[in-house]
Amino acid sequence: MATPAENERFQQRLARERDARREAERQLAEKSRELYDTNVLLQSLIVELDSVVATRTAEAIAARDEAVAASQAKSAFLANMSHEIRTPLTSIIGFAELLREGTLGVSREEALGTIVNNGRHLLQIISDILDVSKIEAEGLELDPVDTNLPALLHETERLMGPRAREKGLDFRLDCQLPLPERLRADDVRLKQVLINFCSNAVKFTAQGGITLRARADQQARWLELSVLDTGIGLHEEQQVRLFQPFTQADVSTTRQFGGTGLGLYICRQLALRMGGDVAVRSIVGEGSCFTLHLPLQLQLPGEASEAWIDDPDTWSHTAQAEQPRAVTVPALRGRVLLAEDGLHNQQLIKALVEGTGATLAMVGNGEQAVQRALAEDFELLLMDIQMPVMDGMAAVRMLRAAGYGGPIVALTANVMRHDIETYRSIGCDDVLGKPIDRTRLYAVLKHYLKAAADPGPRKAAAERLQAEVERLGAAFRDELPATIADIERLLSAGDWPSLGQLAHRVKGLAGSVGFAPLTRLAAPLESAAEAGDVEGSHRHARLLVAAMQAEVAAHAIEATA
Repeated sequence: MATPAENERFQQRLARERDARREAERQLAEKSRELYDTNVLLQSLIVELDSVVATRTAEAIAARDEAVAASQAKSAFLANMSHEIRTPLTSIIGFAELLREGTLGVSREEALGTIVNNGRHLLQIISDILDVSKIEAEGLELDPVDTNLPALLHETERLMGPRAREKGLDFRLDCQLPLPERLRADDVRLKQVLINFCSNAVKFTAQGGITLRARADQQARWLELSVLDTGIGLHEEQQVRLFQPFTQADVSTTRQFGGTGLGLYICRQLALRMGGDVAVRSIVGEGSCFTLHLPLQLQLPGEASEAWIDDPDTWSHTAQAEQPRAVTVPALRGRVLLAEDGLHNQQLIKALVEGTGATLAMVGNGEQAVQRALAEDFELLLMDIQMPVMDGMAAVRMLRAAGYGGPIVALTANVMRHDIETYRSIGCDDVLGKPIDRTRLYAVLKHYLKAAADPGPRKAAAERLQAEVERLGAAFRDELPATIADIERLLSAGDWPSLGQLAHRVKGLAGSVGFAPLTRLAAPLESAAEAGDVEGSHRHARLLVAAMQAEVAAHAIEATA
């Protein structure tokens, strides 16, 4: 029989075992709860992961579909562009060869008309492509100016009315007064949007008419410019695709009517940059209405009030009063120093400046400009920015550091807003863009030079100027074959800096002597070459060379006519 001591020890052992069992049960329960919680968390993570995977899969599929659609759209666009570019080129080259061979089956006038019309069509295609390139590269800037609204609308009517009437369509300008007389806007881009709307209306309308309508809300500060037609119209799905790049309403539209599919996309991007937007309303078989909505920016610095027109006679008079006037050559006196390395630009600016009665001295680089400006007295220094030995910016900095206080005006083909701010920040008093705008040049000269007492010699000077501009234009055109050869040589050598410099010279001169399209085509080539963009340089060089070859061919046709 167990002793009391043994019983106590036994009870103690039982107690310890019960405690150990309870602790084990507690730990087991805790681990079970942890396991359950972990399992719940794992299940929620699995569900969440499944959701993320499903979302990412859907996004990947959508991105793939979007990329495929974009690739297909661009492929279709490139195929369409190949057709659109080759079609007018075929006519241009074909009729040019027939003219050269003397085997025309139509009149010479008809052949020349065909060449000119197809050349203009080709230029519009190229312009659309370049505008899209600028938009996608964020290189398209607007230049708001004081714009006469009546004149802009009537000019659009004068441009588009004859095209509509050639198809037997009515064209009407509906100005719902009151309307503002003037507004702040980029008039070139604003007219581009309206002409695109009107061109589409003419293209897609077989009978009836087209209306260009303007109305404004003076309280809400909005201007609406609409083009209404009685054409084929659009269904809702087509309307959704209209303002996307590289697309038209459908493939049959491209086949039947042609075009790049870029125009309305460009219009919308321009509208957005103006602070507005575009909209379309259309019914299949009844017609369409395209509207440009713009915020009104009317009051200009220094103006006391806004001018609104509510009388039709006043509106008509205001439109007619803004028609382009002949450039007036001022009578001036004083000495001007020109720093410019381009021979043709030297000759052109010399003719323009001396046509006013002022005298002009010329140097070929910035170093020579610094030397002469510090050694002699000049009322004005015209400083080209890109020159050999020392460029214009370095020369301006050096002159200002030396204490030169005379007016300096930069001459440059780079006239983006940030470029102008840079030139002013280093000490330039003003900036003149290339190609040379005669009105702007004369305004600068009048600001810095003194008026001449005797304006008599200006008539003879103006005649000499016109003859000089024509001579420079002929010389530029005669040098085009050599310029084409230089472009192709630099492309083959991959000499991008030299190619950029050549494009810059063409951009700055062509428009001044009558070849504005070449200026526009040279600008993106310069940018691509300076950036070392091989593909872009080849692409833009081909466009510029094609336009140059067309100018050479056109001159050859004129010479044989």
